[in-house]
Amino acid sequence: MKKVFAMMMALALALLGMTAMAEGRTLTVEGVGMVTVDADHATVSLGVRESGPDVMTAQGTVNDRMDAVIAALGEAGLARDTMATGGIGIYPNYDYSGEIERIMSYTAYNSLTFTVDDVNAVGTYIDAAFAAGANTLDYVEFSAKDTAEAGDRALTLAVQSAQKKAATLAEAAGVTLGEIVEIRDKADMGFDVANAFAASEDAGKGAATQLLPARQQVSATVYITYAIAE
Repeated sequence: MKKVFAMMMALALALLGMTAMAEGRTLTVEGVGMVTVDADHATVSLGVRESGPDVMTAQGTVNDRMDAVIAALGEAGLARDTMATGGIGIYPNYDYSGEIERIMSYTAYNSLTFTVDDVNAVGTYIDAAFAAGANTLDYVEFSAKDTAEAGDRALTLAVQSAQKKAATLAEAAGVTLGEIVEIRDKADMGFDVANAFAASEDAGKGAATQLLPARQQVSATVYITYAIAE
């Protein structure tokens, strides 16, 4: 009797194990959605760099030219509260040709960062700054200020992509999809901005600086886990 009972228990446990295995079968797929939006915001960094025989000469030249740059940007229509100092410094230039290194001159620099909501006006501001004395351009970055709606659309597309992929895989494998067990999305959105900056071929003849605002890609990734129905 005990032997029969033990066999029945073993059979019951085996059946439970098979059921657990069947219920635990899942299919996880990844879906990616991407939406492209127009850039409507730009950040520019430019400045002045000059050398002089001593610190005060170099710094004084930079200060005078930077004051002129800021004034020119204001006259061009750029609000003062959109401008900020990006970096400032002075360093010595050494002569290493002899046995003893000597300071030959000093270089001072001052960079200015400003933001522009009218991306079509970026080239105008750059031209105004250089006409006033700026001689360095560090970068021009385009971006989209409001990507919330684009992010929602990207998530929707990502879910649809995952659903389609799951259906294709299930059909190919000859199984039936059950309920969704889990949906996960990446914690952050992905942004891909290809900035475009081009000086005209006639720049030396006084042609305006040309900038081509890039479009911004907002992407989202989701992972959906389906139960496999029996």
